[in-house]
Amino acid sequence: MSRLAATASGSERLDAAEVAEMKEHLGFLRRYKDLLRLKLNAVEDLLVNGQRDPSERGVCHHLLAKVDRGVIEAAVQREPLRSDAGARARMLAGAIRLTADVGVLLAYLETLAQVRSRAESATAFAEVVRRIDFESVSSTRLARLLQVLIATFVDHERVQVLFSLLATAPFRRAFDAAAAALPPDVADAFAPLRSVHRRLLEELGANDAPALLARGMEQILSAPDPVLRAYPEGLRIGLLALALRPETPPALADRAAGALLATLPREGHTYPRLALRRAAQLLERHADDRARVVLDDLHRARPDVRAVAPWRAALDARRLGRVALAGELPARGRLAPAFWLDGQRPVWLRSAAAPETERLAAEARLQAALALPAVAPVVEHGVASAIPYVAVSGSGRPLVLDGTPPFEIGRGLLLAAAAARILRALALAGAALPDAAAERLLFASPLTLVLADLDGVEQREPAAAAALHAPLAVALARALVPSAGAGALAPEMAASLARALAEPRELGDLISVLDRAALRAGHG
Repeated sequence: MSRLAATASGSERLDAAEVAEMKEHLGFLRRYKDLLRLKLNAVEDLLVNGQRDPSERGVCHHLLAKVDRGVIEAAVQREPLRSDAGARARMLAGAIRLTADVGVLLAYLETLAQVRSRAESATAFAEVVRRIDFESVSSTRLARLLQVLIATFVDHERVQVLFSLLATAPFRRAFDAAAAALPPDVADAFAPLRSVHRRLLEELGANDAPALLARGMEQILSAPDPVLRAYPEGLRIGLLALALRPETPPALADRAAGALLATLPREGHTYPRLALRRAAQLLERHADDRARVVLDDLHRARPDVRAVAPWRAALDARRLGRVALAGELPARGRLAPAFWLDGQRPVWLRSAAAPETERLAAEARLQAALALPAVAPVVEHGVASAIPYVAVSGSGRPLVLDGTPPFEIGRGLLLAAAAARILRALALAGAALPDAAAERLLFASPLTLVLADLDGVEQREPAAAAALHAPLAVALARALVPSAGAGALAPEMAASLARALAEPRELGDLISVLDRAALRAGHG
């Protein structure tokens, strides 16, 4: 906008450059004076008709100020401007140098979009937007601006322009304030992109509808690869991280990963984190060959990322379903270390002979239904290569006892009490085990026990199951508690413990004795 029209400040007389500029404005007024129908005084009439050179700042500013929105809107409604878009655009191109009114600026952009190339319209759009004070723009005018944006830009160009506008806080505030009043076509075009921008660059929008977010992602990712790869690093990382979330449609995740993952810097934590997330996503979808490619690329770029080795080894290992054997079968017990591909985590695998398929399936269903805190959850069960199997998740390793209690008295007592509690909870849930072999339990130092192996479990009435488990709990406690450590207990406590371990009793009583003894003995 001309400084002469914008302000009357400065020296009273125009300098040479200002005189030249004012003569251009006078030429515009002379050309359109019949359409503008300005009311001119004698001095102004002489200036417009070229009979007097401009010199006084105040006079020039007063004349230019007469070209306001009302005058311009009236002019474009008269012929030939009304029906000739090209002529209307030429007139408005001069008018916007004389006024900052948003309505005039929008009328110019709307007309220009009808008669000029997209490149010219895009340039004008960028220039005009810089002049708009979005803090004072009404929702109606903002809607007009966005409609011009739709008419002027397509596909990824539209995305980039909107994102550049959203980079300014005044536009964001204006957009959000006007969102509910936007016409349906404008809201449909820009609400999804606004949702993505809110989530990526403002760390907001967590409550936006997933479908809206997905549509915005689809619009952004429809751009050619070179355009996506030219986005700033932070935006590329944000787009990829959002695309790799579980709720994102697979096609969008594939598009984002294919275009953006290879563009991330290899140093730091971002590339390994997103590469592993991408590999996990592919494994969950059983796209193992594609996951293998991602993991191999990650290993070549960052051999220090330790998670790659077990994932990659699992892809080449022998499998039962989606569970890969992670080592040799144990010498004792029925639990074998394994790796669950779909969940990318270590698990414990139990299998059986083909004739026991139905039994193992029933045990797996019962174990999954128990939902007890100290019973390992089932992650997968089924039949593969005619071998029935069940895989469970739990930390630690099978508790192997070789005759001599491996723990000092305090820890042994606490573990025995924990094992008895597991057996009691199992009985209360209506499930009974045929034995309480220590190998059924996973032990994680210092004091965590989880029942992982429910081989032979059957549904029983709680009272019957408790009666079966009582002697099993006593036998397991004898294996866990060193008799030689009883000297650390008070005589009456040692005697009470000895009686509890000498003969079966109710589980609640046994647990009470073990707890009291452990509290007296202390533990390491």
